[in-house]
Amino acid sequence: MMTRYLFGKIAAFSLTIWTALVPLSGPLGATDFGEREMTQSQFVAIARPYGQNKYDLLILYQIPGQRPCWSEKGEKPTTIDPLLLNFDFTGICERSTDSNGYSIRIDHQDYGLDYLLRIVERNGELLLIGTPRQAKGPGERIIGRTYGLTSGLLKISLNPGWQFSKRTYQGQVLNHVYLTGDSQAFIPEPTTCLLYTSPAHETDSYIVC
Repeated sequence: MMTRYLFGKIAAFSLTIWTALVPLSGPLGATDFGEREMTQSQFVAIARPYGQNKYDLLILYQIPGQRPCWSEKGEKPTTIDPLLLNFDFTGICERSTDSNGYSIRIDHQDYGLDYLLRIVERNGELLLIGTPRQAKGPGERIIGRTYGLTSGLLKISLNPGWQFSKRTYQGQVLNHVYLTGDSQAFIPEPTTCLLYTSPAHETDSYIVC
């Protein structure tokens, strides 16, 4: 509960900084944002549990040359220890907790207004998914996964073709994090379908996708 409270306070502070850096003279979609490639090991995407079997996305950024912001343990799945909660991480770590702090960018175009990033549990692992905000739009896109399930904070490994980058405005690097891919990476994964047979009527079978 205390961890959730601390993260909430920091999120409000991060939003204040972001709005101070970017002029609000026009609609967000018309703002000329760019992107900057970054060292991938300085980022980690995390599935953060809350409530009952629910998760949200947290992205941490390690400022180079500073003390570690997190540690990792295990493989498939990998758990995350948020070390930044043990010290004043100002100027050491950055964190993004919602759509104000991260979004999808494909082929140098910002899709933050078109896709919602969310985490869902499927087939014994957690998936980071881009879900279209409009029902009539293209289907969901799978961006990363945890490769298993366990308690605590879980590392999300990005699928091939995806990487972290930073948003820029008029050449200035902002705190906003992009999950960046190209058109090939943005192709939805094949749907898995299973054949079910009714226990009461063995001849009554149906397909569920």
